[in-house]
This record gives sequence, C-alpha cells and structure tokens, in this order.
Amino acid sequence: MLPLIDYNRDYFTDYPYGYWLHKGLALKHFIEDRSKLSMLRFAKDVDSDEFIIENLKMEIHMMVFHSAESLFMTVLGHYFYPPMPWFWMSICTQNKFNNIMNLWQEKGLDAIINEPKKWLRDILYPTVSESHEGYQKTEDSATFAKKYLDRLVQEYIRHKEYNAYKHGLRIFPSKRSLQSNHVTSGDVATDIQGEYLEYLKYQSLQGNDCEYFIEHTSQKYDANIDIDIIRTNTWLLQNFFERKRAENKAVKGQKVTFNLALFDRLRVEDIFRSGYTGSSD
Repeated sequence: MLPLIDYNRDYFTDYPYGYWLHKGLALKHFIEDRSKLSMLRFAKDVDSDEFIIENLKMEIHMMVFHSAESLFMTVLGHYFYPPMPWFWMSICTQNKFNNIMNLWQEKGLDAIINEPKKWLRDILYPTVSESHEGYQKTEDSATFAKKYLDRLVQEYIRHKEYNAYKHGLRIFPSKRSLQSNHVTSGDVATDIQGEYLEYLKYQSLQGNDCEYFIEHTSQKYDANIDIDIIRTNTWLLQNFFERKRAENKAVKGQKVTFNLALFDRLRVEDIFRSGYTGSSD
C-alpha cells in the first residue's frame, strides 16, 4: 500500500497518453515503406505484402476506439473526481460508461458537464489567465475541444465494427473488391475515398435476445483521417497531463516548464473530413 499522493504522482507521470499515436505512426511507417515489411515476417509466413498492409491499416482504424475511450475516461474522471481522477476511472463500470456515452451522444457534453466550454478552458489551460495575451486563443481552443469531443462521441457510437474486428468475423478488403451504391438512388458511387472494413452486423429481432438478423455490410474508413483523430486525441490528453507531469518530476525550487497544445486554428470539419464514414450493404 502506498500513500494516495504517490498514486496521484504515478498517474500523472506515467499515464502513456502518447501510446496510441506512437503505435499508429509506427504502423503507418511500414504501410508507406513496403521495403520494411520483411522485418514483420515470421518463419513460414505466407501472407502477401498487400494483406499485411491491409491489417496494419485495420489496426490503426481500431486504435481510434482505444484512444477515444482513453480521452473520454480522462475527461470524465477529471470532472467527476478531480482530486483522484484515476480512482474514478478505475471503478467506472462498462455499463456506467456506456450510459454516459449514450447520454453524451444524445444531448452533448452539456448534459454531463456544467458549462463545458468554461470547464475545458480552465482544465486544458490552467496557467493562462484572462490578462494573458494568449487568453483568446485558449477560449477558441476550448470551443474547438467541446465541438470535437461531441463529434468524437458520435463517431464512437456510430462505428459498429469493433466487436466484429476483435471477437468475430473480420474481413478487410481493398475498395477494388467492392462496388459502392448510393443509399437512395442506387447509382454506383464514383468518388470512393479510403478503404472499406467488411464485417457482420447483428440486430435482435423484436427485442428477442435469442433471435438475430445478420447483415453482411461494410464500413468506409480512411487511415490518414484515423491518424489525425488519434493525433488530436493525443494533443488533448497532453494538456490534461503535461502540467502535472512537469510539477511531479521537478525537484524542490525548480522552475517548471511544460508544453500545451492550442487548437485555435483547427476546425472539427478538417479532422472528420467528408467521406470518412459511409456504408455499402
């Protein structure tokens, strides 16, 4: 057993908020440089280079879920139990988390956090007061963060492929393998961007847990947009941790310096670009 102050220090100094971005950029490195794929092969490996690359892209796509969950839990933990956010995050059940996510998706962050823009500004930029020359940039950044989190929740709820990827059937064809038709007109789409994740979707029949309708479907994705989402999640997490990390690592009397990410020139639409989500049944 350790004093609570030690747990708090370990949480702020050791939380690996850069993990998903490091991993995503590493995978992207192999995707973009096929000459390095031989480093990934094992004895009697018969997979083609294309198949390996498709699976690396799929892993990046699924990392969006993991980094998003980390960001959501960090936001909620710091709001509901600011003295020990790690404790709230540790005891939050999956059912409780799902209920919060559903409420968040339906009514926005305003339904969970009182004055979310003000709260985000104060917690993301705690050292920048109203008299600071950069204060307006932090206000704009908080506005972006609120819009971004609300949109991220929408994407998190909308994407249904995670369970199929992790626990069930997973197929990952290139767009060349699929013909995409417009949902209403039925016309063949000619402006397909990115790739497709093909999977099975399950829907219970009339609320009966024993009977399901199974649909063979696909979800459009774009690895470059996935990386941008993971990168933005990482920057937001950085602002939650860097000040505390620097303070906990400093020796007594040492002047503390740390980096904060600004979002005053970013737009949510620039990250979740058109064509990122879509389906072809």
